[in-house]
Amino acid sequence: MGFGFNCNRGRGETIMAQLDRAAKRLQSALDNLERVVESRTAGAGEAELREALEAAQRENSALQDAADAVATRLDKTITRLKATLES
Repeated sequence: MGFGFNCNRGRGETIMAQLDRAAKRLQSALDNLERVVESRTAGAGEAELREALEAAQRENSALQDAADAVATRLDKTITRLKATLES
């Protein structure tokens, strides 16, 4: 595997020019890699947020069911107490 350096590449192209082009290609590749990592990281963050939201929605639903059950029991208890007090 070569590094892309060719002392005979083009007329008058110096090794420094080749190094400069290689450095630019390397920087471009690093920039692309950073974008990919950032997009995957953002995607993972979104997935975690989505999971947290779904868990919160499930918990909210369970709490709502419990609150409804408590409200029903309280209504029944209040009705029985009123009946008892009126007797």
